[in-house]
Amino acid sequence: MRLSFRARQPITFSAVLLALAISIIFKPALIQAQFLTDRDAVAFVGGEPITQSEVRTFYAQNYPLDTAHRDSLRSFLKDYVIFRAKLLEAEQMGLDQNPAYNEEVSSFAETTAPSYWIEKGIKNEIVDRFLEKRTSELKVQHLLIRLRQDATVRQLNEASETLLQARNEWLNGASFDSLNNAISSKVNGRPAGGELPWFSAGATVIDFEDAAYGLPVSTISEPIRTQFGLHLIRVLEKRPTHPAREVSHVFFRDAKADSVQIDEAMQALTNGTPWSEVVQRYSAAANPASPGGSMGFVGYDMRYADSFVDLVMNLDPSQPYEGPFESQYGAHILRLDSVQQYQTVDEEREDAIATLERLAYFQVDDEDIDNRLLNTDFVQKNEEVLDAFNQWLLEGEGQSLSDMEILEPFSYEVLVRLDHPRFQEFDVPSLELTVSSYVDWVIQQKEASNPMDVSPRWLDEYIKEYLRPYLPPMTRIKFADFNTSLIQYERGLLVFNYNDQALWNPSYADTTAVQAHYGANREAYQFDTRYHYTLLSHPQDSVLMQAVEEFEQNMSMTDLAEQFENLYAVEDSTQFVESLPWAELPMLSPGEGTYGVKVQDKPAWIYLHSVLAPRFMTFEEAFMRAFNDMQPDLEESLEAYLMQKYEIKMKPRRIR
Repeated sequence: MRLSFRARQPITFSAVLLALAISIIFKPALIQAQFLTDRDAVAFVGGEPITQSEVRTFYAQNYPLDTAHRDSLRSFLKDYVIFRAKLLEAEQMGLDQNPAYNEEVSSFAETTAPSYWIEKGIKNEIVDRFLEKRTSELKVQHLLIRLRQDATVRQLNEASETLLQARNEWLNGASFDSLNNAISSKVNGRPAGGELPWFSAGATVIDFEDAAYGLPVSTISEPIRTQFGLHLIRVLEKRPTHPAREVSHVFFRDAKADSVQIDEAMQALTNGTPWSEVVQRYSAAANPASPGGSMGFVGYDMRYADSFVDLVMNLDPSQPYEGPFESQYGAHILRLDSVQQYQTVDEEREDAIATLERLAYFQVDDEDIDNRLLNTDFVQKNEEVLDAFNQWLLEGEGQSLSDMEILEPFSYEVLVRLDHPRFQEFDVPSLELTVSSYVDWVIQQKEASNPMDVSPRWLDEYIKEYLRPYLPPMTRIKFADFNTSLIQYERGLLVFNYNDQALWNPSYADTTAVQAHYGANREAYQFDTRYHYTLLSHPQDSVLMQAVEEFEQNMSMTDLAEQFENLYAVEDSTQFVESLPWAELPMLSPGEGTYGVKVQDKPAWIYLHSVLAPRFMTFEEAFMRAFNDMQPDLEESLEAYLMQKYEIKMKPRRIR
């Protein structure tokens, strides 16, 4: 069963608007207030002091493109103290306990939390790890038994036992080639394992790369799981990374067959013929898009054979070109264009990010986030219970999983605990996943009957079903700026909701006050000449004409839109006739219609029922306009009320 603290709801427009428009947040200064004197504060709200640094901080959040000048801060001070007072008032009204408010905050947290794990967690860790590994190059041998991603316990155990036996033989002097031929899976008749060219970070799958870089030289690993299967890895050598070299070449497919052309190309270069001209005239790889024969940066990244990279690394920077050289690719005249160097740490990091993006290492999705969460201290696996569970599966070979008995207290042993000391701070309960609950899940969700078919990877799948409701509190604990952002959103939304009730929402308006305003300003609320009309529109002229005919027969729009699919039909009145199609109305007599108009480039017909004479609005008709006209007075009255209730005192001249 999936744990959920709340039902998921979409973020409302008001919350989105708030997230964009309101970035004010405050932190109660109950502790620091003890150390503040009146001279330190630039304002007081409800007896709580506000410092200049606090005002400056929140001004910067609201106006990130502006410099916080003294006059700007002094003007901003009143806005800020009123915000603080509104927040206190909202909390007193219990608006922070409103279910809709809590739903919106939760939805915002669930929507924004993943980006913190991606941008500030996963991506930063990928870059840091990549930079650390990129300082060295490895020469590696490996044995590989290929396995599917969903390999069973039996398959994994069998492959692991085979590799462990091979590891012992390897340690005792068996040759790598013999073990590779005997143990590694075959692909097109050749061993899937082997000796790899020199490589650095970014050249292999991440699990293999991490395992290899974690091994001391000459050490043989335990079985390592990657997307390809199980490996044994041995690091033969480790050396500092050779900076990649940018090279161009004049390429010949066969040194012997092309010997005459090679000599001519070398002579042309000796005679001063421009490099690009020689490339275009002689190179078998000549390309108008790359007239200089550029190969880009060449390094030990397994794109080229080590022997060719060795040639590039041995080029003399003082020479304009060198060659001809033979390689397994053909023959080359090589020119060294540049050596990769970084002027600053930031430049190196930017290049690493660009490389990782090119390698698609940053294509992070929900699965990557869940995997990252699995490897945090929030998820605590009981390895002792897990070992006992795997042994229980092995002992059940030949039985049906549903018939296997789980004795107490083992059935209630905790396999996994989701917990953190700060969960209590956010009213989040810890969670314990037991052996029996996991077995039930395996039987019901995986429809497994044979205990030998249970994959070790299923436990992580099981845990992931419970992770998402914990994502916001985990993110608050892991990333302080997310916690700050969420508090900012909570309090901003709270004040937004308070303003909605106190100022903006007419459903909370004092009708008596609005009526008094309406009565005192009667002349302001009247209609000018208006035109009562019907407007019909349809993409097809023929359908529009049928709809018009139907309307003229019945003079009613009842069921008209249902009768004609995609028909736009509206009956209304307006005093604004400056633009089409309404500009046609003053030229019509009551009872007349015209086709000479369009609505959103679609054929339309407009009909004039009558011309309505100017008149005063009724209170009901004028209500919204009168309510909106009262807003400045309402805001002024509300500010005065808050200033008095919370004894707001401002000392703007203290802002320097």
